[in-house]
Amino acid sequence: MKKYILFLTAILCVYLSSAQVLKINQMGHDDDYQRVFVKEVQHGEVIEIATVEDYPEFDSDVINMSNGVQSIGLKIEVFNYTEGIDISVCWGECLNPWNFDFRPVELEKDGKEVFKVDYSTNKIPESAAWVTCTFLVDDVEDFVFHVKFGDAAASVTEPTITTNRAYPNPASSVVNIDYALNKKDAQIALYNILGVQVYAQTLNSTEGTAKINVADFAQGIYFYTIKVDGKAVETKKLVISR
Repeated sequence: MKKYILFLTAILCVYLSSAQVLKINQMGHDDDYQRVFVKEVQHGEVIEIATVEDYPEFDSDVINMSNGVQSIGLKIEVFNYTEGIDISVCWGECLNPWNFDFRPVELEKDGKEVFKVDYSTNKIPESAAWVTCTFLVDDVEDFVFHVKFGDAAASVTEPTITTNRAYPNPASSVVNIDYALNKKDAQIALYNILGVQVYAQTLNSTEGTAKINVADFAQGIYFYTIKVDGKAVETKKLVISR
């Protein structure tokens, strides 16, 4: 019986450790321009915002659903944008234009913080942009979603990666990264925990397995990023341990 209880406890701990910490509620405005709840955003969701609106924006509340204080970081990536647009992002502070370097925001249990992406252009409605929003809890990816600005006529396409898997992970000597892309002009870059690039490899085909020798790298947490046309498409964690 004791072993059974320990087993259930271990399963519960694994479940809790893998559960998402954050909940994100999309907000809108009523006729008096008061913020109102629209819907709960789902992990991986693509939210479409028409640029024919007077003030195209994505507005939301980010809520800490854990039992304690959490340090919430943010990474913003902008893809497929047309010339003449201006994007600003608010997370603890509002930054503009493209070099978003946000300080983490500390959230208490059930605490919330406003997250907004504002969009403006002199080419409405032909303009378009794709913004990938990645929230991190203690530097670990927790919640990702995408905001697509532009109507049906705009030339916005989704990020050009279909699969991405690293193994073994943790790795000790060699790590294999399977990938499948829509374009050949791609690269895998490896970064240490400080954000310093320590390795890069060009991908010469649209599908395959990249092998990276990590035997001489120090143990610790790394992040590998797949870039297409020089822009980051996806980033995941890699652990090196011996």
